[in-house]
Amino acid sequence: MVEQFLLDGKVPELIEPQVDSLEEVALSKLVQAIALLESQGRSSDAVIVEDSGLFIHAFPGFPGVFSSHIFKSLGCAGILRLMGEERSAHFEAVAVLWDGEKTRIGRGVCRGRIAMEMIEGEGFGFDPIFIPDDLEDGSSSDGKPFGAIPTSLKHCFSHRRLALDELFNSGDE
Repeated sequence: MVEQFLLDGKVPELIEPQVDSLEEVALSKLVQAIALLESQGRSSDAVIVEDSGLFIHAFPGFPGVFSSHIFKSLGCAGILRLMGEERSAHFEAVAVLWDGEKTRIGRGVCRGRIAMEMIEGEGFGFDPIFIPDDLEDGSSSDGKPFGAIPTSLKHCFSHRRLALDELFNSGDE
């Protein structure tokens, strides 16, 4: 059974290190989560931690690991104001699993571009401005950003789903 990890009915706050890679952030959060499990006498429990970000190719590494902070500071409108002609971007996710004995890592990437304007609707964060590239299996957003397509279609492109797929479908490392 999978359940959200709660302490005293609340999601515990983990300190997010100021580093350059999603993997470093996820591994740091995993170490903290394992310590919390141990403090609760649950050291044999498995735990998954995920970190993700938007990477805009015209601004190497930006917003990247700071995506949440940049979203709160600039929002989608602020990102659109920064954009020039180069609009390629990708979402990236790293999921890390501690199974009680060892750590496994999965990574997922969704390539695409930044839209010319926001289209609100479903989704959250940068979804109103990120247009995913079409997939080899024929899945397409028809040039619409994630915010303008149903969540069920967004799932086909999901960097988080791809990271989890890799995490659970890879052999022992």
